[in-house]
Amino acid sequence: MNRTLRFLALAAIAAGFFGCSNILVTLGLQPPPGPPVTDSAYFSAQVDGLLDKIQSTRARPFRRAAVIDFANGDGRVSELGRILTAKFNERAVGRNLFKVVPQGQVKEILANLNIQYRGTLSREQAGKIGEELSADAVITGTIYDLQKGSDVDVTVNVIHPASGEMVSAASMNVFRSKQVQTLLEQF
Repeated sequence: MNRTLRFLALAAIAAGFFGCSNILVTLGLQPPPGPPVTDSAYFSAQVDGLLDKIQSTRARPFRRAAVIDFANGDGRVSELGRILTAKFNERAVGRNLFKVVPQGQVKEILANLNIQYRGTLSREQAGKIGEELSADAVITGTIYDLQKGSDVDVTVNVIHPASGEMVSAASMNVFRSKQVQTLLEQF
């Protein structure tokens, strides 16, 4: 009896330090947490965190943004880039953070201005995009596949078109699931 009470007291103290779920895992009463499921809810949560960082670090407010499809480090846009761009736009508008120029209009202006976006923009290009789309921010994103087996890093830059200055930036990590790996490799 005394031994059982000591065990329960120790478990209670440990729960206070480490949290209840860790104790249940340690005692074998609950399976260890697995990798996250990279579904729509996962991407929404990750992008919400990214948008929070952008809002908290912005040096200049903006109301209307032209978001260019997020590109891989080599400048090509993968399916993962298209999905993250769509989720970024959806969450920004859904949370009423800023208005987003529809993707079709952004692609049309890039074609009309003969801008081959490969992950970077010159000051002149950002200015033309902002002017043509009446946007006070141009947002680019780059997906970095740093190393096989690690998470995928996504970096977003907010550019003020009139000055060409970067007025905010943030990054997030995306768990490298089989689905994410496949999307990263599809163009």
